[in-house]
Amino acid sequence: MNIPSIFNNVLGPVMRGPSSSHTAASVRIGLLARSLLGEEPVYARFTFDPRGSLATIYREQGSAMGLAAGLLAMDIADRDMIKAEDICREKNLAIEYKTEKFNDGHPNIYNTCIRGISGKEINFMAISRGGGIISLAELNGEKVEDDLDFINPLMPVRLRRDPAVPFKDYNDLVSMLERDGSLLSDFAIKYETGVGELSDDNLLALARSHICIMREAISEGLAGTEYEDRLLPGQSHLFSKLPQKGQLIPSDLTNKIIQAVTAVMEVKSSMGLIVAAPTAGSCGTLPGVLVPSAEATFKTEQQMMKALLAAGLTGVFIAGASGFAAEEGGCQNECGAASGMAAAALVELMGGGGVMSLNAASMALQNTLGMICDPVAGRVEVPCLGKNVMAALNALAAANMVLAGYDHVLPLDEVLEAMKEVGNDMNHKYRCTCKGGLSTTATSRLIQQNLKPQK
Repeated sequence: MNIPSIFNNVLGPVMRGPSSSHTAASVRIGLLARSLLGEEPVYARFTFDPRGSLATIYREQGSAMGLAAGLLAMDIADRDMIKAEDICREKNLAIEYKTEKFNDGHPNIYNTCIRGISGKEINFMAISRGGGIISLAELNGEKVEDDLDFINPLMPVRLRRDPAVPFKDYNDLVSMLERDGSLLSDFAIKYETGVGELSDDNLLALARSHICIMREAISEGLAGTEYEDRLLPGQSHLFSKLPQKGQLIPSDLTNKIIQAVTAVMEVKSSMGLIVAAPTAGSCGTLPGVLVPSAEATFKTEQQMMKALLAAGLTGVFIAGASGFAAEEGGCQNECGAASGMAAAALVELMGGGGVMSLNAASMALQNTLGMICDPVAGRVEVPCLGKNVMAALNALAAANMVLAGYDHVLPLDEVLEAMKEVGNDMNHKYRCTCKGGLSTTATSRLIQQNLKPQK
C-alpha cells in the first residue's frame, strides 16, 4: 500500500453491508476483476485458504454478496447489493466458491479466476487489508507491483504520484505540534491535500458529507430498522423510554452515546448507509461518541469536521503500523483503532492541541490491546455492538483524562509498535475466523444452526 490517505484508508468507505474487510473489499475485488477482464464476465471462481477467515464467513459477512455486486459493476453504497447474487443468476453469470491451501499466508486472499463472454480468462490474487482496502498480489501467475491506490473508481481520492507529506514521521509531527501549538486537524488538511489530488474545499466537503452520513445513520437507527437476516432486533430506541421512569443509572451523555452507537450498528446490520471509520465492524464508535458529545457541548458543524479530520490523521499512523483488519490483529485493529481515533477527535472538539489529541489516542489504545475478534454465528453484531460501546466510552474517558492533565505515559508510536506485536502473536482462532472465543460457545453454535440458510 502507498502512503495512507485519510479518506481512502481511514475515514471510509461510505458503504452498505456488515463488513468492510469482506463486503466493501469484495465489491472492489469484483470491480477489479471486471476492469482486468475488459468485457462482460460469464463465470467467476473464488478460492479461499482454510486457515483464513474467508473460508468460514464469506457468506455471513457479505463477501459473496459483495463479489457479485462488484462483478455487476455496482457501487459499494448501492442498496441493490442485497439482490446481487440473484441478478447474477438471472444474467447467467455463474459464481463458484472453493477452499484450498495457498503458499501465501495472508488470511484475506481472494484467489480469483474470471472468464468473459469471448472466452478470455484472467487469474489473479487480491488481498483485503481491512477497512475496504485491497491490493493486487499476483496477475496470471506473475507477482505484481500493487498500484491500486491510483485507480478509480476503487478509491474516492486520487493520489498524487509525488506526495508532499508535511512531516517526516511521527516524532517530526509531534515536534512541529509542540513548537507552534497547532491543532491536529491543521496538519490533517495539509497531509491529505499533499497526498491526494484535492483542494482544501474538496477535503472539507468530504468531511462535511461524512458528518452528515454519520448523523443520518444515528437518526435512521433511532427511528427503527428492519432486516430479516440479522441476530439483534432494533434496540436503540429503548433508552428513550426509560430515563423518565427512573430505570436507568443517571448519566445523560453516557446513555446518549450508548444509544447512538447502537443506532449506527443497527443501520449497518440492516444494509443502511454508514461510514466505515475505520471499518464497518467498528462503525458505531466514532459517530456514536462524536455526535452526542458535540451536541452536549454546543459545537458547530465546522468544529465537528475538524475533529473528524483529527481522527483521520490519527488513523493514518494506525494504518501504517498495524492496519485495520481484525483478520490480521483481532478487534484491537478495529474497535481499538476506532477508540484511539475517537479520543483524538474529542480532544480536538474541546479545543485541545494536537499533542494532546495524540496523547489521548495513545491512552485509549493502551486500554484495548489484545482485544480479540470472535463474532457469534459469524455475524458482525455480537459482541461487536458491546465492543463499539466500550470503545466509544473508552474514548470519552481517555479524552477527558488527557484534557484534565492525566499522564498518558507512553507515546503513541510506541503503543502502535506494541499493538502490532500483539496482533502478530494472536492465535488465528481469535482473528475473525469464528474458530475460538465466543464464536464457538454452545449458544453461538445453536444460533448458527437456527439461522436462515445462506444461499
